[in-house]
Amino acid sequence: MFASTLTAPARKNDISDDLERRIVRSHWSPGDQLPSERELCLAYGVSRPVIREVLAGLVERSFIDIHPGRGSFVRAVAVDDLSSSLTRAATRSGITSRDLVVARVALECAAVELAAQRTTRLMDAMWERLHTHEQADSVDDMAQSDLDFHEAVVAASGNPVLMLMFGSIRAQVYALMLRSHSDPAIHSAGDPIHGRIVQAVADGDPSAARELMREHLELALTMFGTDLDQPISDVVEARGIRTAGSLADTRSPATTPPL
Repeated sequence: MFASTLTAPARKNDISDDLERRIVRSHWSPGDQLPSERELCLAYGVSRPVIREVLAGLVERSFIDIHPGRGSFVRAVAVDDLSSSLTRAATRSGITSRDLVVARVALECAAVELAAQRTTRLMDAMWERLHTHEQADSVDDMAQSDLDFHEAVVAASGNPVLMLMFGSIRAQVYALMLRSHSDPAIHSAGDPIHGRIVQAVADGDPSAARELMREHLELALTMFGTDLDQPISDVVEARGIRTAGSLADTRSPATTPPL
């Protein structure tokens, strides 16, 4: 039976803080079911509408998911939990392609180097994502599969912080890839490097993997022309392709990988 240390009847904000604290401190693990609304009402000494407001707030803050008829469940941390808020900030601050490339070089070169250093390398996902990307035949599909490939490379690093960092810029990376794959010259120059990156990781060659990733990402610096220093959201709209704010099909179901 669920018990609360709060004095009943508890205040709504205190109930929310108490449940959030329990989740953060792993009182419940991802996938675990929270006590029923009835149990929570009894424990906190409040009405069902109050508990429903508290649970709705936890859903909004990405702590739980509610499944009608089943109950409330602790939500696993998703790699793109920060993406929506960052997308709004990126659009307002006018993040450019150059800004994004410089950030990606720092993040993804570190990730691929770590992936190549691991004694147990997560190669299957990278080869599979690479194969899917090579079969893509539309700009949207090429951009999405390219995004999935790079996410698999970052996941192979085994570093959950790098995964969360990549997830936070996922929408902007997708926009950058739309720009790249809408240009046949950039697509032709960049795509063959994917296979060489994966092979370097498979060979356990961190230096080669890092330099190939840098070469791949920095193609934009020499091939984007005047688009390089324009806000990425403006660039994709001007080219008549999907906007950087379109998150519907760029959200990742993946969670922070185990080390």
